[in-house]
Amino acid sequence: MDLIKRFYHHLTEALKRHRKPIVLSILFFMVAGFLWAGGVFFYAYIDYRLEKDEYAAKIEEWKLWLHNSGHRAAPPSIIILDRNGETIGEYLPERGSRIPIARCKAEMPWLKRAAVSGEDRYFYDHGGVSWKGVMRAVVNNVLSLSAREGGGSITQQVARNLFTDRSFSLNRKLLETFLAYDLEAALDKDEILCLYLNRIYMGEGRIGAEEASWFYFNKPPFQLSAAESAMIVGLFPSPARYSPLNNLKASLFKQRAVLQAMVRDGHLKEEQIDAEIARFKKQYRVEEDDPGLVGAYGASRDFRINRAPSANEAVREFLFENLPEELIRKGGLRVTTTIDLRQQAVALETARARVDEVRKKTAKLAAKHDAGENLERGVNSVIISMTVPEGEIRALVGGTQVTEGGSQIHRIYNMRRQPGSAIKGYLYALALEERIYDPYDEVVDEKINIRGYSPRNWYREYRGKMPLRRAVAWSVNTVAVKTLDEMGVDYFRNQLARTLDLSLHDADERFEAGLSLALGTGNLTPLELARLYALILNKGSTVRPYLVKRVEDKDGTPLWEEPGNPSSTRIISEKAAAGTMWLLEGVVDSSEDGTAGWIGRLRKKNASYMPYDVAGKSGTAQTPDEVRAKYRQMPGVRDSWFAGLIPGEVTVAWIGHDRGVPVDANAGLLWADYVSKAHQKVDGHFPDIKDYYGEPDTAIEEAPVIDPPRENPNEDGNGEPDTDSTENPGTGENGQNTLPASPGDFTDVPPKPTTPEN
Repeated sequence: MDLIKRFYHHLTEALKRHRKPIVLSILFFMVAGFLWAGGVFFYAYIDYRLEKDEYAAKIEEWKLWLHNSGHRAAPPSIIILDRNGETIGEYLPERGSRIPIARCKAEMPWLKRAAVSGEDRYFYDHGGVSWKGVMRAVVNNVLSLSAREGGGSITQQVARNLFTDRSFSLNRKLLETFLAYDLEAALDKDEILCLYLNRIYMGEGRIGAEEASWFYFNKPPFQLSAAESAMIVGLFPSPARYSPLNNLKASLFKQRAVLQAMVRDGHLKEEQIDAEIARFKKQYRVEEDDPGLVGAYGASRDFRINRAPSANEAVREFLFENLPEELIRKGGLRVTTTIDLRQQAVALETARARVDEVRKKTAKLAAKHDAGENLERGVNSVIISMTVPEGEIRALVGGTQVTEGGSQIHRIYNMRRQPGSAIKGYLYALALEERIYDPYDEVVDEKINIRGYSPRNWYREYRGKMPLRRAVAWSVNTVAVKTLDEMGVDYFRNQLARTLDLSLHDADERFEAGLSLALGTGNLTPLELARLYALILNKGSTVRPYLVKRVEDKDGTPLWEEPGNPSSTRIISEKAAAGTMWLLEGVVDSSEDGTAGWIGRLRKKNASYMPYDVAGKSGTAQTPDEVRAKYRQMPGVRDSWFAGLIPGEVTVAWIGHDRGVPVDANAGLLWADYVSKAHQKVDGHFPDIKDYYGEPDTAIEEAPVIDPPRENPNEDGNGEPDTDSTENPGTGENGQNTLPASPGDFTDVPPKPTTPEN
């Protein structure tokens, strides 16, 4: 205690002795600081005055932009319609968010309230600078010993975003202050607020509230709720820090803070906050550490409305391929497509739901095997559904994430993957055409060795004599390979080329001359596989798919019109096509207990589940050995396919990974989900095989299923698919994998022989 007293005594004595020098020093620094600040202010003001006319002209330019008038008017949107005239897309020839001033004034009540309450509560009272806000920020920053608040008004932020380099300097702060008063003089409050909401950066590459609203919540800003608006406004101070995708906890904290500010300003009641947040979390499935559906699927800045992302992207590409770019950039076009919006919505919803499930499983498997982080992000799916014989595409899904850059249509039109046993439907169609078989024939599943090629079955054994229909249903590899050997590889490749309009050179490159082609080792796009099965449904004649029916200018003058399906090419007879349909019905028939027999069992249990004719073929390509080694023997397949048929429509579903990472997936589930929800009733029926082949031999037709393979990769005996038990069907005499490579466009490891299973 005495020590403290002595220290205090010495300190006071020292201050008395040196009081005058200390006071002078303080005065010196105060004067110097005042002169420095005055100099900076004078310099900034002179600089601003010298360019005042230029700034005034820029403000006028932005006013024209806001009112969409004069030379700043944006070209009108291109409207994309489904086949019934419903809007499925609004393409922006000039990319960029622009909420019209009329809609800013009349609509978006919650977003405007949230912006003013959260960012500048005195916005409607000040003339450009909120001095109350500045003083409040200074006090709070001093008390917290930090620079948490900036004190800038909405008007100052508009000036900063539009006219400064956004550097952290006093000169920039002074300039935005001067310009704030100019903005207030030239624009009214609604115009300033609308500019603010249009031009503020929102993170994830989004500029403006409209782009953010579509990205995070998949809706226009005019439909945002109080909680949604609060989360968007919470992004304003620091999009990276408060993004729900980067830091959900901070984002929810900021959301609540904005809602509380709205309570303070009388827009909400205190008791409404928890209810709003609870409703928000339930709607978007937000968990403690999972943003759920918030920003889950992204958005394209090229479209204001985007209800069919893959189809709209395909339309955009179509326009640039078929019309002059100058005409497209002028906008105002109307494009009518073949898409059915209801079917499209079902396809997108089911694809996203299934992919989300597969991604969760992939993440768990990757963690279990220490295979790498974020592998699940590359899992994607494709659904393409088209009418037969017209070839009109009714639904198109090329991925779950919506971005710019064409990745979705790439998977549909350009991604070449091995279809596995999904090729067998086409193989047997040609076999019936060449009279290698009749549908009622018996075949033999036995060990074979054809010029050194000895394929195995996925169920690891040989079952002897069986009806051809059962061999198709069970996807027996030995029978398929013997069929191709008798048919001839060259004939098979040539018919593929004819059906898909490929040159013989392309066919040679994509379909190597080997018997493994019977097991799907050639490379097809999803659209090409759909064309192969459309041929079967179309009584043996080719079908050309198309998406765009008509393009009109703003006056309704046709600029392009689909001429209709050109004369088709007959590949197989109507009789062979009918026989193939009957074989493919066996794949989903519970009595055959085939690779998709679970569909038949569900139909038996529930009379309202797919109450119409159904047929199809599954296919799987195994993960190459070196890829599996890279991912530490992580289980799963490379590609899962299902080509399904109902009267008048063919649908192909695919699930896989863009880089070939093994996935635990079954496209048959995706196909069944989509078709059962998209079609409660279907007119028409498949052809009756008896009209073409007569009555079957009763002994063959009623041959019992003796001990069906229980290790079926698509059937575990409980009605649910199980793709983990697939077996390599392609081996030479030395047991080595002999299948050719499959170059996937997204693959980062060149795949070696991949093995289709079923």
